Order: sequence, then C-alpha cells, then structure tokens
Amino acid sequence: MASTGSMTGMKAAVSLIALAATAQALPHTSKRAAPFTRQGCFVDNANNQRLFGGASYASDQMTVESCAAFCAKNKYFGVEYGRECYCSDTLTTTAVDDADCSKPCSGNPNQKCGNGDRLDVYVNDLFSSRKVATLPTPYLGCFVDQGARVLPDNLLGADDMTAQKCAANCANYSYFGVEYGRECWCGNSPPKTAAPESECAKGCAGDDTQICGDGNRINVWGSPLPSPEVVGDYEYLGCFTDKGDARSLRGAVSYDPAMTLEKCASFCSLYSYFGVEVGSQCYCGTVLEEGAAQVPQAECSIRCGGEYGAPCGDVDRLNVYVSSDCKEDPANVDSVSGFTYKACHVDNVNGRVLTGKEIRSDSMTVETCADFCQGFQYFGVEYGRECYCGNELTSATAPQGECSQVCMGAANEWCGAADRLNVYQAAPAAPATTSVPQAPTTTVALPSETS
Repeated sequence: MASTGSMTGMKAAVSLIALAATAQALPHTSKRAAPFTRQGCFVDNANNQRLFGGASYASDQMTVESCAAFCAKNKYFGVEYGRECYCSDTLTTTAVDDADCSKPCSGNPNQKCGNGDRLDVYVNDLFSSRKVATLPTPYLGCFVDQGARVLPDNLLGADDMTAQKCAANCANYSYFGVEYGRECWCGNSPPKTAAPESECAKGCAGDDTQICGDGNRINVWGSPLPSPEVVGDYEYLGCFTDKGDARSLRGAVSYDPAMTLEKCASFCSLYSYFGVEVGSQCYCGTVLEEGAAQVPQAECSIRCGGEYGAPCGDVDRLNVYVSSDCKEDPANVDSVSGFTYKACHVDNVNGRVLTGKEIRSDSMTVETCADFCQGFQYFGVEYGRECYCGNELTSATAPQGECSQVCMGAANEWCGAADRLNVYQAAPAAPATTSVPQAPTTTVALPSETS
C-alpha cells in the first residue's frame, strides 16, 4: 500500500498533467478589445450621396484605430478604399456582403478598410447620449486630476450636482470643474494635463444627461484661450462657422491628434488661408467661402491637441488665419505642351475616369502631368499631387469651385481636389496641306507680221 506522502505526490503530479493539458486546449488570450465594435460592410455614395455626412479625412497611413480617434465624438465611423475615414451619429441602412469590404488599410495591411464605395462601419462603444453642459463660460475639456488637485479651492460635494450648480459655486474664480458625478472644484490657474474626452463619462448626480467627469478626471470650464495674433506669415482673422457639407476653406485637409497652429500654417503654406477645428483638424483655402460667418471668439474654445495655450476651433467652428504675404491667385493653365484646358470633372476612386497611366508627386504641376501624358488624348490633375492619363472621358463635369486644391509643386495652378479632376484635352492636329503640282509653262513665239 502506498504511503500517504506517495499518494499526495501522485495527486500533485496528476494535477500538474491535467493543468498542462487544459492550458494546451485553451485558445491564446486575445488582446483587450478596442472600444469600438464592427457593424458590417455598407454601400457608400449611392446616388452620389455619402452614407456618413460628418467630418472626414484621407491618409496613406489609415488604420481602424486612427479613424476611431478622429471620430471619437461621433457614434459611428467608417473606413473606405483603404485610406478614407468618415464620421456620423446615425446609421440608416442595412449591411451588404462582408466580402465587398476587402481592401487592406493603407496603414495596416492586416486590417480591412472597406473598398470602392464600400464602407466598413464601426460603432463607438464609448459613445454616450450624455453631453457636456453648454454654459456661458467656455468649455476647456477633460483633464487628469490625480495627486495635487488641478483646481484646489472651494470643494463642494452634492447629490444634486450639475455643471450649472458648480458654475454658481465658483462664481469668483477663473476656472471650475465637475468630477466623479458629485464634486465641484474651483481655481484661478488652468489645468495642465489633458485627457481624452471619452475618459470623462460619468453622469452628474443632479442630471444624468450631463457629464460630470469621472474618477480622477474633471470637466473644466474657464476663460477663453487667447488666439495668437500672428503665426509665421499668417495673421489671425477670427472664429468662423464651418459645415461638413459646405466647408469654409475648401483646399487641402490634414488631421493630427497633436495639432498645433504652427503645423497647420506649415501644411497650408501654399494657400492664403488656414483654419483649425475641433483640436485636431487643419483646413487650407485660397479664399474664405461666402457661407463662412464670423462668430464670438468664445465659440472657438477647444484647445489644440499639441499645445495647451491656443484654441483650435470647435465643432463646426474654425479659428481662421490669413497670409500677410500676397500670394498669387491660382488659375487653370489655358494651354500646355499640346493640351488645352477643358473643365473640372468628377472622378471615382473605385473606377478612375482616366485609366491610361498615373503618377503621384509632392512636386506635382500641370506641366509635369502634361509631359507625363504625352501621346494620350486627355490628362487630369487631382488632390494636389495626382496625375492621370487616358484616351476616353465619360464623367460628368463639376462646378469649377469644386476643383479647389492647388498643385503641390505650383501654388498658382489648380490641381483638382478629392474625387475632382482638372482635365486637359489634346489640341487637334492641324490639317495636313497638300501642294498641287503646277503644269509646266510653255512659251510659244508668234511669227512676226510682214508688210
């Protein structure tokens, strides 16, 4: 009979073997899920209408995560054609076959980013119907409040806390903030360490539709951030309205979570205007469109993602700067290298209008494209840096104002826009002339008259 010690050892060995077998049978532990959930593949651009009409941008470094960050304030986001990102708060149609969304993301080929006119749609799991309260005092954002209090004075804790109640409590201070649902703090120095808005998500104890910070996170209101009067060669013009479907600045667009005024000014150096919006978006333009209306500075109160001390617009609000250096107005080249200008045309990433050959260059000009497309009937320049050649042109024309990006290699020339081509057509060859041979001239001597 085995001893008690032997039996104990045998049981331990059996347990270890069973544990090892169980461990081999278990799947690898997956990484913590991202705060968004895929909804499926959807048709975009049906009847020439975008499925998502909110903010958008395109990038050759596109990933699902970068699009999620760009659309953090929206309920839905979608990635398309490998490099495009669109935001929306509504989704009003049904999904199609997942196989239609098969194009790899330009910034991560292991991810899928829709396809031509196909949108891979995700829902933001952190989206809440709760909103930050709109107050007369500008909202500055969500901040870290850990260790030493960022707003150290006049603490008020209340089970009926709201942003309005906190504002009244801090009437004699420059800044105030709500935290963890029921706390109110005041101070005269601005907070320093920003946190993502999604980390301030707790409902206020006195009104669950309002957001009142969270654990170690505080929503802060305070004096408006002053806009620098000069950034490089640009001077501050003011806070202006903007709309996703009718941009106030219609040139090139850039997105950077660490946006600064200097970055935007540099990106838009070929344009007369630049504007910053919602802390991370940069827009360029040769003109400030007529629909842009100036509004109070307090409506441009979101800080730049890359610098605390300056505002970078707000939702549908642009801090606009204008160049103090007189820039030449861009124009279409009338004729170049045997081509003449035709019109602004619609293009489609899923089926290019000009299919002969193409190049892309950060020094693109109309002349460069014309030389590249010699031998073709048409050429077109698009998105500031793209050139396409072809012998057939079947697309519809678009208003000239929709071809609104300047060439990256020549700021005085138009180079289309997103899905818009400035198209040139080969000039017809001069008809050949044929010389008709002349009959030889014969001189006949007449006989002289005699008397």
